[in-house]
Amino acid sequence: MSEHTTAGAPNADGAGARTDCSEALLRVYEYLDGELGPDECAKIQAHLDECGPCLKEYDLDTTLKSLIKRSCECEQAPEALRMTIMSRISMTVIQVDRG
Repeated sequence: MSEHTTAGAPNADGAGARTDCSEALLRVYEYLDGELGPDECAKIQAHLDECGPCLKEYDLDTTLKSLIKRSCECEQAPEALRMTIMSRISMTVIQVDRG
């Protein structure tokens, strides 16, 4: 993996935002899941457009996510697991709101 940065979308002060490989790869699942805002998406997309090794990793992650979805499509998580996950999400949201 390369350790360079690529230009991204301009930030509020007009300067080009920079995204390095570690940030792009750290946020690739958020990007894949549509969990980033427009500015962050633009930064990650700009990096992927210019960085072959990160694009290759992105393609691998996309393929893996697709394979998992196809393989587990008919499976449903047990109710106890679903409740535990929802409870932890709620606790996290409460902690963030208080912080």
